[in-house]
Amino acid sequence: MRAIAWGITGAGALLEESVECIEKLLRRGVRVTVFVSRAGEEVLKFYGLRDRVESTLKGPYPTGVVYESKEPLSYPSVGRVYLGVYEAVVISPATMNTVGKIVSGVADSLVSNLAMHAIKARVPVYVVPVDAHETRSLIPAVIDRSKCERCSTPCIAARRCPTGALREHEYYVVDIDLDRCTRCYVCVKVCPLDALKFNVELVVRPHPYYLEIIERLKAIEGVYVLKSSVEVLRHLGVTP
Repeated sequence: MRAIAWGITGAGALLEESVECIEKLLRRGVRVTVFVSRAGEEVLKFYGLRDRVESTLKGPYPTGVVYESKEPLSYPSVGRVYLGVYEAVVISPATMNTVGKIVSGVADSLVSNLAMHAIKARVPVYVVPVDAHETRSLIPAVIDRSKCERCSTPCIAARRCPTGALREHEYYVVDIDLDRCTRCYVCVKVCPLDALKFNVELVVRPHPYYLEIIERLKAIEGVYVLKSSVEVLRHLGVTP
């Protein structure tokens, strides 16, 4: 039975696309272990994808989710790459933080550790960096301060927030704690000035400095830099 290790790091760009590709692999009978960095765990929650990932990744070994926050610092689950469990390791989305660690030979996080051990074990590593090309990312939540400041206090949206994620603030009208936010959108419905927005699109263009680092990543034997997780599927011989 085919099995893939898939690393998720703390980037919003390409995140949902990566989750969709993981689901496609599972539907085609490929077993997937998703290794999630600490930042990746936060971002999955911010974008409302954590429950989706956990509910999808239920099945026979090695199907499942490994969270860095729940792993010992030696990251023992990564040792599976030496046992021939996985035919490939995928890191998508890959932040520049993780890319820089791999290029520098640093393995001090779950996903960078996974990549470095896969390289040593001669397991192919497919990396999809978010900073290699112009990307369109979604910011989980935005408060339009120019509108918010015109509102009289107390803030009705904060008072109606069922989880306490939206809070009145000492220096400006309201603040949002994304870790508490469940994306119920009650605040959007009750805000009289339409000051709250979710999934706001942001365009990010690559910087030459980052592109130089990515070129160094390409030079590592056994590492393949791809443009998208859909391209990963093609390299794995799976129909997108």
